[in-house]
Amino acid sequence: MLILDGSDFPKQGSESVGVKRQYCGELGKRANCQAGVFLAYASQQGYALLDRRLYLPEEWLTDPAYAQRRQACGVPADRTFTTKPMLGWTMIEAVVQAGPLRCRWVACDEGFGRDTTLLDTIDRLNLWYFAEVPHDTHVWQARPMTAVPAWSGRGRKPTREQVVDPTATADTVAEIAHILPPQAWSRQLIKEGSQGALVAEFAFVPVIAVREGLPGPEVWLVLRRSLTDGELKTYLCNAPATTAHLRLVRISRMRWPIETCFETGKQVLGMGDYEVRSWRGWHHHMTLCILDLFFLVRMQCRLKKTHLA
Repeated sequence: MLILDGSDFPKQGSESVGVKRQYCGELGKRANCQAGVFLAYASQQGYALLDRRLYLPEEWLTDPAYAQRRQACGVPADRTFTTKPMLGWTMIEAVVQAGPLRCRWVACDEGFGRDTTLLDTIDRLNLWYFAEVPHDTHVWQARPMTAVPAWSGRGRKPTREQVVDPTATADTVAEIAHILPPQAWSRQLIKEGSQGALVAEFAFVPVIAVREGLPGPEVWLVLRRSLTDGELKTYLCNAPATTAHLRLVRISRMRWPIETCFETGKQVLGMGDYEVRSWRGWHHHMTLCILDLFFLVRMQCRLKKTHLA
């Protein structure tokens, strides 16, 4: 599976490419930082980072006050503003078109899962997304009837469908989780960890996604609730309706490999320890870190095979 996530790099000063006061995941607050978007790959053989993109805030590309800094940092002249989800999509598309890596799933956090354009684009590639979404994401539990309203005889004739029944309102995923009966939840083993088994309560609800106020594709709403503090995680997944619940449970744990990649990259490989300021320098540094991490994965696989032999 492919895993899409962001990783941020706190920086002092204002001369490094793309640096801006923005939300920094590493610090958990707004701070002066650079924001990167990364794609990882995970299989039974291991996991590693595949690609990287530097996010450039819109001001960096549109504000004349940044023109001198863009030139000093070597930002390509044809660069246009691109959102983080679309940066992620360019990497996913490149992997699929290249062909050597088999992949069925794409996992991402709610920073990407809230972007319905990204989810629909992944779906058109015949990939299955398992995307965390915000609790205020709206869905329908049953597909509402839609129709083009009758023309009143004045103005333009309506051409866009609307929901016929005004009472057929979409619910938030958090509201659905709250009203589910106790028997809809079941305890599932997520994984065996160093501190013992990780178990949570799961519920699986087929729902209709919302697209511009209208019913969209049929998807799974996967709800995961912690047994210790009751924390609720909400996911949407476009896997077929016949997908086994146990498979969805297994996929729900598969975002951790990219977090491990970031942890190893920053603590062991110097992923965040650089003094380059340029566009090319940032991408070169991240490329070397990706290669370093892949080297460690290859060595780990070889040593395991030697030990087993």
